[in-house]
Amino acid sequence: MRRRTFFHAGVTLLFVVSGAAFSQQPADPPQSVPRDPGFAQIKVLARTSNDSVVLRWAPNTPHGWYVANRTGYVVERRSGAGQFTRMTPDTLHPWMPEQFLDAINADRENALFPLALQAVWGDSVLLDLVPTGGDTVGAMAELSMNLYSYALFAADNDPNVASALGLRYVDRTVRAGETYTYRIRLNEPRPYRIDAGEVTVVARPPEPNPPPANLTALGLDGRIEIRWDELMRDHHTGYNIYRSEDGGRIFNKLNSTPIVMVTRTDTVQRGIGVYTDSTIVNYRPYKYRVRGINAFGELGPHAEVEAMGRDLTPPAPPIVKNPEQIERNRIRLTWDVIQVDADLAGFIVSRSALSDSNFRPITPRPLPKTARTFIDERPDDAEPYYLVSSIDTAGNTAAAFPVMGFVIDSTPPAVPRGLSGMIDTNGVVHLRWNKNLERNIFGYRVLRANAADHEFAQLTGDVWRDTTFTDTVEVNTLTLYIYYRIAAVNNRYNHSELSPILALRRPDRVPPDAPVFTDVQVSDSAVMLKWAASTSEDMHSHVLYRRPADSASWSRLAVLSRTASEYVDKAVKQSVMYEYQIEAVDSSGLRAMALLSVQGRPYDTGVRPPVSGLNAQFDPLQNKIVLTWSYSTRKEEKFHFLIYRSAKGSPFNQFKAIPSGQQTFTDTELLGDGAYIYGVQVVADNGAQSRISERAQVSVYSTR
Repeated sequence: MRRRTFFHAGVTLLFVVSGAAFSQQPADPPQSVPRDPGFAQIKVLARTSNDSVVLRWAPNTPHGWYVANRTGYVVERRSGAGQFTRMTPDTLHPWMPEQFLDAINADRENALFPLALQAVWGDSVLLDLVPTGGDTVGAMAELSMNLYSYALFAADNDPNVASALGLRYVDRTVRAGETYTYRIRLNEPRPYRIDAGEVTVVARPPEPNPPPANLTALGLDGRIEIRWDELMRDHHTGYNIYRSEDGGRIFNKLNSTPIVMVTRTDTVQRGIGVYTDSTIVNYRPYKYRVRGINAFGELGPHAEVEAMGRDLTPPAPPIVKNPEQIERNRIRLTWDVIQVDADLAGFIVSRSALSDSNFRPITPRPLPKTARTFIDERPDDAEPYYLVSSIDTAGNTAAAFPVMGFVIDSTPPAVPRGLSGMIDTNGVVHLRWNKNLERNIFGYRVLRANAADHEFAQLTGDVWRDTTFTDTVEVNTLTLYIYYRIAAVNNRYNHSELSPILALRRPDRVPPDAPVFTDVQVSDSAVMLKWAASTSEDMHSHVLYRRPADSASWSRLAVLSRTASEYVDKAVKQSVMYEYQIEAVDSSGLRAMALLSVQGRPYDTGVRPPVSGLNAQFDPLQNKIVLTWSYSTRKEEKFHFLIYRSAKGSPFNQFKAIPSGQQTFTDTELLGDGAYIYGVQVVADNGAQSRISERAQVSVYSTR
């Protein structure tokens, strides 16, 4: 059978004019019929074309409609600003019962003529239905409202019925583009005042009647539900539904009377039309069309949609027994099915961490419909809940109650790998490691020690769920390293072996121990320094500094190894006092200077190197002997040369003194012929001197 569903609330149809539009609106059932205001007004609608104007009207109260039916209507018109002229020679009244019966007999499929007959002439019969006693006035008012609503509903959905009710007139004497004003009034005044209604129009083509909006169809089990949205309330007063079973070639009307979208009068929310077709066959496609009817009884263009019903009835659910563990790490599920449906396709096994949601299938495809057991080869403590569902050929499922299955596990997880970390300058430790591959890993425990051979203490009271960890250590300490290990923990609180030790060097804020000078030895050409080296474990090097005792600035003399304990300074000058300082440098660049510096002065032996290459030549022509020699010194000091001579066998004594800048001497004080022997000695102003050079001998002879 076909079922028609009307939305929204209410069953009483009201004729309410909003602006210039008619629509059927509900009165809330719990509320009483609105009180009659004591007067009425005729509301008028007009629809134009180039050669005609269609008028539709009605009083806006039930009693006004009742009075007007017995008085009759007159239609008047004026062009532009002219005078009103009567357009209806005869007063317009509703048909007599005989006329209605003739129309009913002529078209027995039209249900609106009987409705109009009942509304206009059936009140005397319906009055017998009013209960005696109680609120008779209220019952009469409600009956009057119903008759009024039935009449307007029929007039809205069929132009012939509107004419039969005396609520429609067509003016076919208009000219295109002309402006006309129409007035609808009663044929004569009545004590119950009914004001005339007017409407002004321009004769021109009508605006199109739009199709219903947002038409959708939902295929259900044995039925299809059609929905559409209401447009503006002056567009459609009713709807017709059509269906095609042959792909759209032939459409048959499903509803015998127009479907009315009923909405509240006190809301701006647009209504939703719903129609349920329950005469379908599942999996057979159908096409549906919905056409709107305006207040003039005109059908608008259709909206079309296609749908088909489908099997939505799930099969009987299985009954699952308690899961059981088999072997070390497997769980077996067993179930029964009391009723095996003909369309049963099989079973799906799912698993979840929660007992009521988030179930994930663990069977790649449904198990056969003959299956009554399933073995989970890889159970997971993180997902202990199982759900077995039956599924039919249409994809409908029915789930059994969830069951819980645990595996007794005594196997520890693998040793964590990839432990690494760093310590910043504030002593904050950042550790990270690789996540274990086991699915039942619950977390980790982090342990720490100040030495690799000490017992490690646990830092995490609870199991640490992340693969990163932050710790804080003391940095103002002489202990250079801090040591860490971790262990993995599974859901059964089985612990892995500890990971390999990770040693992290603390940031160095403590300078090394300062070295101490222990000895200073000097010679004429060097200063030897000895010290006790720094014993700090992170020693990197020693830096030796030097300065003349009378200077304020140090210069770096040498960078020595961490184990160096002595140094010989050969770049020295005799008699110069030098001051030395030594500094220890650790691997972090921290430094510690020796508390006391030391001094050393290379002494002067008083011996200078002799001159070399002494040569003596006699010049007989000039009667003189010329001496030459070579001399170089590394000392910056004042000195002079002493010339020694032995003449003709006389003693070898000092003869002359010459300045240091002169390395030649001419002897003109000869004593005659004979042998002359010479030697040169270097004498410094401070008393230092060299030995006398190798002797040079020359003979003097006379040329006369």
